[in-house]
Amino acid sequence: MNLEIKWLNCMWLILPLIIWNLIFGPKLSDPRLTSDANSPVWQLFAENGVRIVVFALPLLIPLQVQDSISKNGLFVYVLGTLVYFASWLPLMFAPQSAWSQGALGALAPFVTPLAVFYGIALIGHSWSYGLVSTIFICLHGLHGLQNLRS
Repeated sequence: MNLEIKWLNCMWLILPLIIWNLIFGPKLSDPRLTSDANSPVWQLFAENGVRIVVFALPLLIPLQVQDSISKNGLFVYVLGTLVYFASWLPLMFAPQSAWSQGALGALAPFVTPLAVFYGIALIGHSWSYGLVSTIFICLHGLHGLQNLRS
């Protein structure tokens, strides 16, 4: 098996999420979104370990949109990215709104990246990336649920 990092890989598709989180993450001050206090250490360790895999693995996935599956994946990726970004807006600009205070609004940033990751999995024809992404979103969503209960 030859693992080769090519210049044109799916890491380019992860960069908008990383940049978004770096710029706008500090604007989220609600402890239900930022706290780690309600999750066990093993879970935080697992979540962060799988997060590293999910964000690094695209380096090994070629970015080639040539067939119908990868074209559909690009559509899912773009739509998922827009939904993910939009899920943050009420939390930043209307944190006291019913949406932001409700479970769906608070959990949206935890679960909407799954569409982005599935788009990448389709583009790269990588069912294993889809599986690892699902595990990450389950752990990440559980983290969010635990914060809502506090």
